Amino acid sequence: MSRTTRRRRGAATAAAVVLTLLLSATTVAAAASGTGDDQGPLLLTVTVPDDATEPPGEGEDNRLTNAELRWAVSVQAGSESHLAGQCNFLVAGRPGTDGNTGGGRIWTTADENLYHGRSGDVRVLRTVGRGANATQRTATFGTRCTSPDGRPVSYSAGRTTGAEVVLTGGTGTREADGSVRIKWSGSFTVVFYGGLVYWWVTDPELRLDAAGNGALTGTLGGYGTDQQDMTIWEPLPATRAQLVTFTGRKLDPASRGGHLVPDYCGERVSTGSRVPQLREDPAGSCWGAFPQSFVTFHQLVGEPEFWYSTGTRDEIKTPANVSVSFDAERSVGSAGPGGSGGNGGNGSGGGAGAGTGGGGTAAPPAAAPPPGTAPPGAAGSGGDAGAGGSARTGTDPDAPASFLPVAAATLGAAGADLIPDGLLPDGPAGRRLAVLTAVLLVAASVAILGFRQGWLVLPFRRRDS
Repeated sequence: MSRTTRRRRGAATAAAVVLTLLLSATTVAAAASGTGDDQGPLLLTVTVPDDATEPPGEGEDNRLTNAELRWAVSVQAGSESHLAGQCNFLVAGRPGTDGNTGGGRIWTTADENLYHGRSGDVRVLRTVGRGANATQRTATFGTRCTSPDGRPVSYSAGRTTGAEVVLTGGTGTREADGSVRIKWSGSFTVVFYGGLVYWWVTDPELRLDAAGNGALTGTLGGYGTDQQDMTIWEPLPATRAQLVTFTGRKLDPASRGGHLVPDYCGERVSTGSRVPQLREDPAGSCWGAFPQSFVTFHQLVGEPEFWYSTGTRDEIKTPANVSVSFDAERSVGSAGPGGSGGNGGNGSGGGAGAGTGGGGTAAPPAAAPPPGTAPPGAAGSGGDAGAGGSARTGTDPDAPASFLPVAAATLGAAGADLIPDGLLPDGPAGRRLAVLTAVLLVAASVAILGFRQGWLVLPFRRRDS
């Protein structure tokens, strides 16, 4: 037997062994598929760990740790005063170092140290600019009496500061039924007549029940004087009082917060020996009052008429809406300075909502998307999309195509077969047929290659001797 013949027979034997192994594997696979149940597609279980990081300002059981309070008090608190050339303004903390200016006097540049735009967690923010260009900045002594356009405030021209006090770090709870209890630490001062009269609020607290009824309270203090005798200067006892009350003003516990419209229109107060309360609607406003405990305290301050309707400047006496954010990092924004009472109006969102009164519902603003994002399909400016660009979500049609290889294991996991649907029967029989077909194709390929290379010969062909 020649060397060539032995080589061909060896190759044929090897090919036969390969075919035998393939057919044996096919038989075993077919038997297994015939006797076993169809286990279906491979199921993968993915466990995503819980995010243990709580949103800033919120804790367990609806606890709040960084709530925000915004309040402009009233339009009158940031307007031109009755004393020509002077204004009313807000101060963070108490005047100077201890709240005592030594007497009622108009503050001049020499008294700049009495003014604070920020004290601890309390700030006084004023609007600068108008429309889309409007921003809020911390007030200073030099800007305490200017309107957003930089001009001096003017009652006749309708120019006010638009300033508001902002307290952060509020702690408390918001319950699923809508009830809220939040307390802030810090003080702010309201100055009238350019410095002749002032008073402050310390540690305000908001309480609302499930029906939206409640009050914003605070400890009032300051120094008392008399419009007829400004030499009087007496420290006032710390007095816990209602700053404003609310009726039916719910805050959605699932929202970021909202703007609350205080009670005022139609509220009656006893004025004692002071100017009687006007109980007829003045032009462009309504008659009413701040809470009785608040007005009673201001009888000691010497200016209670600023807090109820008297027929003089009543349109700027109504309380400003109160803005409450459950998390200062996701503020609902300013509620506006109020004014022009009537029975309607509430502010929502980040803009200024003019109008207060006893009617309407203080609906919380819709939750805003995170910075740099926009709703699907919406065009935006700024953020990650760039000015005038689109903030895309999902697949970017302009993104370059990816040619990265796909792991073979993911093909089966995706639930798609390599053989198109409809070419094979469903169930185990289809799978057996698919395996047998694949084996036959492999065997045929090996046989063709063997004949072409001379490894295999037909039995009726002449063999080399």
